[in-house]
Amino acid sequence: MAKQTFTTGQVLTAAQMTSLQQTAMLGGDTTAKTASYVLVAADAGTTVAMNAAGATTITVNTGLFAAGDTVFIQNRGAGVCTITAGTATVTTASSLALAQYEGGTLYLTSTSAAIFFKSDGAAAAGGGMTLLDTLSLSGSSVTSTTFSSSYKQIIVYVKKAHASGQTGFNMRMNANTGNQYSWQYVQSGTSATFDSANNASYFRIGTASQATSASRKTYSITTITRPSDSDVVFVDVSEIWGAGASDMYQGSATGNFSNDTDPITSITLFISAGTFSGGEAFIYGVN
Repeated sequence: MAKQTFTTGQVLTAAQMTSLQQTAMLGGDTTAKTASYVLVAADAGTTVAMNAAGATTITVNTGLFAAGDTVFIQNRGAGVCTITAGTATVTTASSLALAQYEGGTLYLTSTSAAIFFKSDGAAAAGGGMTLLDTLSLSGSSVTSTTFSSSYKQIIVYVKKAHASGQTGFNMRMNANTGNQYSWQYVQSGTSATFDSANNASYFRIGTASQATSASRKTYSITTITRPSDSDVVFVDVSEIWGAGASDMYQGSATGNFSNDTDPITSITLFISAGTFSGGEAFIYGVN
């Protein structure tokens, strides 16, 4: 039952009493959502459930709730559901990303701020990995905005990436195109290459193989450590890729992103020239 205001002498119906009882037991939700949802004032005192196969968000805005209001949020679907601060502020000691069968209570401390108390779940175990997003590599770039910086690490696993031509494979955080990235990239194989940059506008994570090398596509693992840090975030990359039928290369990169004041809430994968011809990227959060 949504939060209501009762008057002196009002007689409650049986249906109202049943709904109030469900609310007191953190139940009483209607049909579960199947797409990203923005909370409304009527959600105060109810359960909001998500049931989607893909990644979704539940957004919290200001001016909807009063201090002391609560909303119980649960995720029933296989896709990760991330509680997202819209115009409101949402803090937590755990993670705002809910794996399947996880949930927790959103407690409003004011009309514009909330604390999320996450219930114990699979993703809460130390060192556990949660799949946050899956991206199909197409066009000149792809972006993921579904993960929370409250994870200790973000891991980006790229599988079978290839492009319209052999080209640089790069990453940006928070869509930041400023000169805040520094990195060193080393490649070995039939030849050795060293490349580095200071105050660059992107982070180098490797080389995208050309589409004509069907069996020689790029695989890489990128680890972003402490994405919640608001000063410097460290990045490490391991990569293998092929330039032709008999050429196989290994590459590695290390560096940092001068993060200024904002935690990392999105990443963009892009290539230096042309477009992606295929491949996938899997985004994981590590507790």
